[in-house]
Amino acid sequence: MPTSMRTHGLHLAFALTACTLTACTGDTGGNDDVADDSTSAATLTNGDTATDTNGETASGTAGETTATSTDSTSTDSTSTSDTSTDSTSTDSTTDATSTTDATSTGNDPIPCDIAEADLVPVVPEVILVLDKSGSMISNTWDHDNDPMTAAITRWKSLHAVVTTVVNGFEAQFDFGTQLFPSKLATNEYNVNACLVDTPPEVLIGPLHATEILLAIPTANSQNVRGGTPAAAGMTSAIDHLIDVGDGDPQAIVLVTDGAANCRTDAANNFQRFESYDINLPIILGDAFTDLGIATYVIGIDISANLTQTTGVNNHPADGEPDGIVPFQKLNELAVAGGKPKGGNEDFYQANNQIELDAALQAIIDDAASCTVLLDPVPAFPELLEVVVDGMPISMVMDCANENGWVYTNPNGPYDSLELCGEACLASQDAMVVKAEYFCDPG
Repeated sequence: MPTSMRTHGLHLAFALTACTLTACTGDTGGNDDVADDSTSAATLTNGDTATDTNGETASGTAGETTATSTDSTSTDSTSTSDTSTDSTSTDSTTDATSTTDATSTGNDPIPCDIAEADLVPVVPEVILVLDKSGSMISNTWDHDNDPMTAAITRWKSLHAVVTTVVNGFEAQFDFGTQLFPSKLATNEYNVNACLVDTPPEVLIGPLHATEILLAIPTANSQNVRGGTPAAAGMTSAIDHLIDVGDGDPQAIVLVTDGAANCRTDAANNFQRFESYDINLPIILGDAFTDLGIATYVIGIDISANLTQTTGVNNHPADGEPDGIVPFQKLNELAVAGGKPKGGNEDFYQANNQIELDAALQAIIDDAASCTVLLDPVPAFPELLEVVVDGMPISMVMDCANENGWVYTNPNGPYDSLELCGEACLASQDAMVVKAEYFCDPG
């Protein structure tokens, strides 16, 4: 792994403080003796003396209570003849009472019986939707920002960065890959340039680095051909994530070096290749709004200039959508996908391989799961406390705009929680993230 990549904090063990059912119900097992005593009911406080109705006195501490009888005869519900003189007896109910902290008022939450368990972070499902159009090898760039070294193809740079990401993070993410167009696409000026595999070349799954690298063209491959059917590629990827549908966080990373063409509703080849596919932002927007599937958009050396129009000044048909600004179109995609970067552009602009690597790293950091499973489920959800490296984290109402944590299911079951904002970032580099369970003694 290159030194620029860091191991993500999700590999850390999360500690959990849990409670048993006995402690959570407040039943100490000794209350029956007190409840059944029909003639001797004493009120006991730590270190105080209490007097019962028969004139007996009892002095007690949090750990032990000794009762001394001044009456020669003591009667309970099961015996009328038991007598004792200057004798001592230990009240069995006080040992159970000692499980409550000496400073407790009797109604304050108390720690449940302690048990340690690992919190299991939810593994996000991320599908890489990669541009394999002919321009990815027909165009070269200064990949290392050094004019003294030879330029390489955009595809070679993308291959190198994808290799780094899937090898470095396959333990933290379930990856899949969708190419657009497929490896069967040609450079012909017809629908054969717009072929897309359905389902994707590599389905979502664990430890898929090797499978992905075998499925995409090699770094120096010349089989990188075709148009830019991004809409068809995105549709296939989204449909696959819907089919997986296991409730885990899902996201898409769309990487392209130009504006989309290959419209599936094109009336002819000219419209197919020389007009922008206006369906693409709708597809991304619907996936985010209706399905909660966000799309991160990376642009490779995207132009901010207006594209030429076919026929004007004898400009030939060239497969690049006419009369648009690609930079603006990718900004629109990033906003529609629900994960705009902000700043000078909403998509992640990469003008060389260094920036491409940084863009994917930033996306991986953002897409990392901050949802953790709770096992066991807390008996008192409102009393749960979350601590990150010794720092208590507050429960909040709005995870999108506040720093803290929320239950993934606000109305239950309370089997998982999500860390929000700064708390999420802190947890990724923390040594210990734990949940402390408290019980209501009442």
